[in-house]
Amino acid sequence: MRLVVEALLHSDKLWLVISVGMIVPITYLRAVRFYWVAPRGALPDTREAFRLTLVASALNVFLPAKAGDLAKGYFLATRSDTPAGVALATVVYERMCDLFALITWCVVGWVIGRPEVSGVPRAFWPALAGAGAGCFVFIFFEWPGSFVQTIARRLLPYKRLRKLHDLAEGWPGLLRRLGGRRRWIVGYSLVLWLTHLVQIWLFTFALSVSVPFTVSTSLSAIALVAGQVPFTIAGLGARDVVLVVLLARYMKPESAAAMGVLISTRGLLPPLMGLPILRPYLSSAVEHAERWRQKPVERQRSQT
Repeated sequence: MRLVVEALLHSDKLWLVISVGMIVPITYLRAVRFYWVAPRGALPDTREAFRLTLVASALNVFLPAKAGDLAKGYFLATRSDTPAGVALATVVYERMCDLFALITWCVVGWVIGRPEVSGVPRAFWPALAGAGAGCFVFIFFEWPGSFVQTIARRLLPYKRLRKLHDLAEGWPGLLRRLGGRRRWIVGYSLVLWLTHLVQIWLFTFALSVSVPFTVSTSLSAIALVAGQVPFTIAGLGARDVVLVVLLARYMKPESAAAMGVLISTRGLLPPLMGLPILRPYLSSAVEHAERWRQKPVERQRSQT
């Protein structure tokens, strides 16, 4: 810990301000994509999309696997006529766009830079490329969602499971609503995550370590994917260990750990911005839950 703190204290202040300062515009760019993915009319403008993005970021600090992003789908469903399945599909669609873009840049960086990583089998990279191709198929074409919907109807034929059917119908329903916008959203996601990876590369400038851009892109993308595992809070722990292991040949362990600390600021500053506006959204959710809980009681009274 002493060495990590020393690495942070001796960082280049100018590059530190520039790299950390990119968090706010990147967060706004994420909100713009959320506005595009949401069904037309579900959000009044990009400002509301930005506020919901900050609220979700604040909840992600306490919930594992970025489950706070589900709040965006919840408010889409409760504050507009968006079906619950489509609202949930909006959140999943964004997550799959993120994975596709991250994996794409990871593979591109590996092909160009050929980073030296010990202990990683060569088959890992083709397997990762295959996972990225799978994500692309799901976010760009309608037939995989229709196939899943058909399977859900056959395996869950009972009327009591109708809500699950509605959720399964949300994915093809969202893709139909997106239409030609899918091309722009996929391209925008690639640019968005390239901006993320450029920011992480600038962290190496702040720490005064020399890492080629393609190597930083490839290895930090793997670390960001590791931060998505559902056993961590805000990606802490898994992402930092992966960085220390993968960057062992390019920087000292304390520098890699310090880089993990700087990356964690990307998940801490937006929540701090979201805390002042979190209360009205939580109050709205609590009121909605109270009304939902009282409905069975009122129905039982009317029957008696």
